[in-house]
Amino acid sequence: MTRKAVAIHMALTCAMAVALPGRFAFALIVAFELCFLMLTGTLFRSLLKILKMKELKSICLCTFIVSMTMLFREIVCLLMPETALQLSFVFYLPAISTFSSVFLFDEQNLVLKDELKVNLVPVLVFSAYILIQNLLRDILGYGTFTLPAKGKMLEVVLIKSERISFLSFFATIPGAIMISSLVMAFYLTFENRMEILKKADIK
Repeated sequence: MTRKAVAIHMALTCAMAVALPGRFAFALIVAFELCFLMLTGTLFRSLLKILKMKELKSICLCTFIVSMTMLFREIVCLLMPETALQLSFVFYLPAISTFSSVFLFDEQNLVLKDELKVNLVPVLVFSAYILIQNLLRDILGYGTFTLPAKGKMLEVVLIKSERISFLSFFATIPGAIMISSLVMAFYLTFENRMEILKKADIK
């Protein structure tokens, strides 16, 4: 991808992170969903190549990704109905994210093993990002550490809420926007510095 495409990709993924409720448990579920969609999507695309269905590839992939998203949502609804209700529309964000639209639909003449590596690496990086962000939001905003569990979310109180009430801002959507904006600003600054260094080497 070009530098501009990477920047757009970063901005859109940060925007997806903003929509997540500020709990580590929710980030864990979405990270698992992203990996699940990318893994199954890559395998399905490989199957389409074997069947030589190039003309129908786009519509088949779209249908498959939506179907896998609905299947994943139903599994979560069955195991954790309360958590599924809180996540709501967030389940569908990975299906329309740049991970699905850029990587799965990008033409790649690679063997399956290499395709899996190319597609899963950015997903794992973003998964690490949302896990770290939501871990901080969970601890700073609520004073808790949460994990998904059958029935409802498992919550461990780490800090009493009255002690960190002034940090509850980070658990809100504006708090998530601020964190994502700082990450994006850091990324763009890093990219600009690298570009300056490249130009200096050329000269």
